[in-house]
Amino acid sequence: MAKIRRKKRSPKIRPETAKEISVLAWIQDAYGNVLLVQQSVGRQLWSLPGGKVRASEPLKQALRRELKEEIGLTVVSAKVVDLFDRPLKSSMAVLFQTKLRKGRLKLAESEIKSAAFVGRLPRNATPSVRYFWSRQLPLISVRGNVLDM
Repeated sequence: MAKIRRKKRSPKIRPETAKEISVLAWIQDAYGNVLLVQQSVGRQLWSLPGGKVRASEPLKQALRRELKEEIGLTVVSAKVVDLFDRPLKSSMAVLFQTKLRKGRLKLAESEIKSAAFVGRLPRNATPSVRYFWSRQLPLISVRGNVLDM
């Protein structure tokens, strides 16, 4: 009788080797302008609202948490529209097209210095904003501005 050999299972990936994942929100006003937030620490770059995903946290839950923390608003809907893989930084950003419940922005002053809906990319924008901006704006101009009624 022949012996059956079982394949060895590969060891679990150690947390140190895993990619860091961020979730970012693409939020537009009725005129097609995009909401950017300016970081209050470091180089004070302009970014899309969002942040890092915690261990074992679902992506949409992380997006809801980060937007509530940073801008004080609640997510109504969100769908993944793009990814930015940065292998040399061992990170990945997931971009969500996001709709929010109406309300006033309440910025987390410890994290966010300023927020604005912009039609042009600021010079001091993060690499992820630059990447997504170049990929999303051409799509928006083809689709046009659509208002939900």
